[in-house]
Amino acid sequence: MNRILELIKDYDIITIYRHVSPDADALGSQYGLKQWINDTYPEKKVYALGNDDGSKVSNFPESDIVDDEIVKQSLAIILDTANGSRIDDGRWKTAAYRLKVDHHIFVEKFADEEYIEDMAGATCEILATMFLKEGMTLSKTAAQYLYSGLIADTLRYSIPSTTPQTLSTGAYLLSCGVDVQRSNEENFSTSLQQFHYENFLRSNCQVAGGQLAYIIVHKEDYERFGLSFNEAKEKVFVFGGVYDFKAWALFVEKEIDEQGIKRYNGSLRSRNITINDIAMKHHGGGHRFACGVKNLDDEEIQTIIQEILDRINEA
Repeated sequence: MNRILELIKDYDIITIYRHVSPDADALGSQYGLKQWINDTYPEKKVYALGNDDGSKVSNFPESDIVDDEIVKQSLAIILDTANGSRIDDGRWKTAAYRLKVDHHIFVEKFADEEYIEDMAGATCEILATMFLKEGMTLSKTAAQYLYSGLIADTLRYSIPSTTPQTLSTGAYLLSCGVDVQRSNEENFSTSLQQFHYENFLRSNCQVAGGQLAYIIVHKEDYERFGLSFNEAKEKVFVFGGVYDFKAWALFVEKEIDEQGIKRYNGSLRSRNITINDIAMKHHGGGHRFACGVKNLDDEEIQTIIQEILDRINEA
């Protein structure tokens, strides 16, 4: 972790990157780190980059805009991203030096230096733990961003990767002035439209073998609730908490390709059965029990459903 701080200290220009379709951990780590650098080194030029705002954009600042020459002079810090193709803004490749900080299972090496803790609950946890161990007091703004990502990715400290260190890190961020109620409302409250959509998912899901819940959502389905693709695809959690479900999946239509074939992205979850290897076979990846797949057609969705069901039956 000291190396992360050393690199930040060495560079006058820093560009910070996140993955496409960013969630609260991607955005929270990006803006939490940017805020800390601004607070600690006000003379440095720091830019948070990305074109795809994601569904949590209203809780975070707008992305910065910089020219290519600035990027070429910068230290690029890539957060919460396991593979290079998912980085939002390909100019990271042209940076003077590249550093990755991530909590996903290793997929590929794409940076000059990489710091990976795949058992951490969130990338925000990695950064906040680093600040905690250095004895730093964060500004309320920096802490708020990091806490948002921490509780979002750990589902309020309820996932298997939650450790005593995770809770200690959360307590540390609270000591810096975090508004807990605000973070919870931003991450877990829902609009009336989303409430109706979530009920639509529950009412229309299929249950295979009595243990795998899944649903295939078409564009017209989520648009009639006034939701965007990014908002629609994040609702896989609605199937969690059911004792009978050992795994659950949400497949959401993104587009129709040039051949007229519907293409879907999917979110896969399981209670305690490894499924990330299945995701990696289908243009995706992630954590052992929580991962994503993308660019699927209807046939490949059925293949994934069968593979997960076979895995459940093998367990």
